[in-house]
Amino acid sequence: MKHDPSDRVQRPDGLDRALGWMSAIPVALIVILTCVDVLGRYLFSAPLRGAMEIIEYAMALVIFTALPSITRHRGHVSVSLIDGWFSGWARRFKELLCDAISVLALALLTWRLVVQAMEDWRGGGSSVVLNLPHAPLSMALAVFAGLSALMVLGLIGRNLQGQGARS
Repeated sequence: MKHDPSDRVQRPDGLDRALGWMSAIPVALIVILTCVDVLGRYLFSAPLRGAMEIIEYAMALVIFTALPSITRHRGHVSVSLIDGWFSGWARRFKELLCDAISVLALALLTWRLVVQAMEDWRGGGSSVVLNLPHAPLSMALAVFAGLSALMVLGLIGRNLQGQGARS
C-alpha cells in the first residue's frame, strides 16, 4: 500500500480545540451523571432526579458538537466501493457531487432544527421531570448543523481551487 502524504495527521488548530472541548464537556457530564446516578441508586436507593433528562440533552450535544469537526476532517464513516473507478477530474467531480448533497442535507437539517426551536420557543416545550426548555437545545443543534454545512462549503471551495478535499 502506497503512503499518501496528504494522509498525515495535522496538529489541531484553535477551531479544532474549541470544537473538541465543546464535545468533551457533555461527554464528561454524561460520565459524571451516570456514575452519581448509579451510586445513588445502589448505595442509597436514591437515584439522581432528572439524570436521564440531562443525559439525553448531553447526548444530543455530543453528536452535534462533534459534527463540524468530523465534517471538517472528512471523518464520517464512508463506503468506498466505487472510489477505485475514479481518478483525476472524475474523482474531483464525484467529491463535489457528494459534498453538494451533504450541504443540502445539512442545510435542510439546520432549517428544520431552527423551525423546531421556534416551535419549542412559542409552545414552551420542556422536559417532564426538570422542566428543561427544549428551545435552547434545538437552537444549539441548529447552530452546530449550520456550522457543519459551512465546513462542507469550505471543502467544496478547496476542491474547486484544486487543493483537494483532504484537510
